[in-house]
Amino acid sequence: DRVAQTPAVHALVRRLEAGGALAYAGVTTAAQPFFAALLHHLFPQRPIVVVTDNLKTQESFQQDLETWVVLRREANADSRLCPSPRAPRLLFYPAWENLPHEGKLPHADVISERLETLVALASDSGLEASGPRLVVTRVTALLQKTFPPGLLRASTRRLARGDHSNPLDLVEWLEAQGYEPEAQVTQKGEIALRGGIVDVFPPTSPWPVRLEFFGDELESLREFDPFTQISREEITTITLPPAGELG
Repeated sequence: DRVAQTPAVHALVRRLEAGGALAYAGVTTAAQPFFAALLHHLFPQRPIVVVTDNLKTQESFQQDLETWVVLRREANADSRLCPSPRAPRLLFYPAWENLPHEGKLPHADVISERLETLVALASDSGLEASGPRLVVTRVTALLQKTFPPGLLRASTRRLARGDHSNPLDLVEWLEAQGYEPEAQVTQKGEIALRGGIVDVFPPTSPWPVRLEFFGDELESLREFDPFTQISREEITTITLPPAGELG
């Protein structure tokens, strides 16, 4: 807050509001995560994309940025002078560590983080709740092709308790999006059908989800442990993105 009141930052705000390409070569490497957090503070509704040069720099930047965001959140929680603004959603957009012609898929964590970012940026489609977003990526990741926005929206579904959908049709649709049918779901990108129960493990979810249907009505959604197969807590909605970007 104190930095935001300085003449230098006031000049920065005027320049950014005018738009255009602006260079800030004077910001040292150690100060760049703070600078990104400051930009979010100045323009809380704008998405901000930080482009780094390599994986090590990207990971370090993400960690430092998380620190500044947490400090800012704690400061707002302690302040009684004004309501705290909505905390930004930090997104990590990595590059594939292998090339498409190599005949193997990227690591599941890479797929998960890339899809999480893409779905979040498609918030205007209603797939995810809108809100401020900070994306940390690198040049290589931006150069690699991915879904066009329209195709991503068409390949992503959001289910909520009380929705109507035929379980067989849902499984067929998920298979078309790259999900692998298995007898038991244990890994991301897998689905299983048992009567009126559909188990699915979206790449963007930390836990697989058990969808229980009564006829065509979705009666309940529960996360479950992929190792014990025991249900955990109940949820109200689930976003089902494609199982990957390739094939």
